[in-house]
Amino acid sequence: MNLSIKRRDFLKLAGATGLSLSFARLAQGAGSSPRRVIFVYTPDGAIPAQWHAQGTGTDFTLPAMTQPLERVRQHCIFLSGLNMVGPGGTHEGGVIKLLTGTGGQNSTLGVSLDHYLGQVFKTQTIRPHLNLNIVPIYTDKHITYDNNGVPVVPEMNPLAAFDSLFGASAGDSARAQRRISALDHSLSELNALRARLGTTEKVKLDTHLDALRELEQKLQSAAAESCPAWNFNPTGFRVTRTALWQNPEFMDAGRMGTIADLHTDVAIHALACDLTRVVTLKWNNSVHDNVIKEAGSPMTCHGASHEAGQDFVTIKAWYMERFARLIERLQATPDGGGTLLDNTLVFHGSCLANGSWHNHDDMPFILAGGAAGGMATGRSLKFSGVPHNKLLVSIARFMGVNINSFGDQDSSPGPLSGLSG
Repeated sequence: MNLSIKRRDFLKLAGATGLSLSFARLAQGAGSSPRRVIFVYTPDGAIPAQWHAQGTGTDFTLPAMTQPLERVRQHCIFLSGLNMVGPGGTHEGGVIKLLTGTGGQNSTLGVSLDHYLGQVFKTQTIRPHLNLNIVPIYTDKHITYDNNGVPVVPEMNPLAAFDSLFGASAGDSARAQRRISALDHSLSELNALRARLGTTEKVKLDTHLDALRELEQKLQSAAAESCPAWNFNPTGFRVTRTALWQNPEFMDAGRMGTIADLHTDVAIHALACDLTRVVTLKWNNSVHDNVIKEAGSPMTCHGASHEAGQDFVTIKAWYMERFARLIERLQATPDGGGTLLDNTLVFHGSCLANGSWHNHDDMPFILAGGAAGGMATGRSLKFSGVPHNKLLVSIARFMGVNINSFGDQDSSPGPLSGLSG
């Protein structure tokens, strides 16, 4: 009997064995690197005069709050003059506006850009969106919202985030090994089928078998090299109670840097292994009422923001030191023919502009990376009352999503000008 195999049947078999994501990546071609995005949030706004770059273009200086970014300035675009428009002021309104581009507290909520992009790429990665928060969060302090405007609760435990992506030990390649095992089984079945085919059908099947063998080699390489073992959690940080806010280790004011580093570590490896392409790193609640001992101030960020003095400068500079380390880590991670930073656009935002005024005009926004997508970094760009919705459109377009508006942008559609030089 002359059996035949059609391309759609072959692809159905590949899908049944869990290989569809790998075929999608194989189709991208060797050396191709996907675009990624990281949304970073720090709380309580800033002191504009101590935050925004002084000067324009490549001729600028950084004041005290953003001074830690001096060593990575060549990778950044410092933005001023962007407003989050519409009603809903204060912290709570700001966290809603930040990524949804909608009116804020008590207004009709829309989907946030991080969740939206995660849904766009959900068929291409294992995790559509990696949503992380450094400390336990209150229910009205979210920045991520689903398609119905419902808050999406982030993962607050970095150890749980790690286990959900990589298994119980660092460098666990179980997912890749399972795919290789499934592929070996498929090859065995197809080789058995080949002996029963006629000459013409054998030629067709051989083409598919060659593609499968190439895929097997790529998967074996990925299991061995793309996600190598690394020393995750070198300090042995533990979470001993299910309710994180009842966990003394987790709530220790001296541990926030450690927890932030663990979340960052998980995020970078998830991006490097292409387990996700969209990450949110929310570094605190909108009202930050925790003391950060490592920052060198006895005050909370929220309390310091109202005084608008040296303590607030010190705390925000601590956050920017962590932001600089994130940029350096991305730059040091190879990706395709360049670095992970080349293929990743990093956005920094907050819930307020001036922390003591609780306004949303002249927001403390920064972009970093994205050179492979045409971002012209190492510059200071100044605008005048431009809605930040345009920035959200530009981020989406960097990711290859060609939208013309996002959120409440009917009167001013289009992307933000000047990002590509």
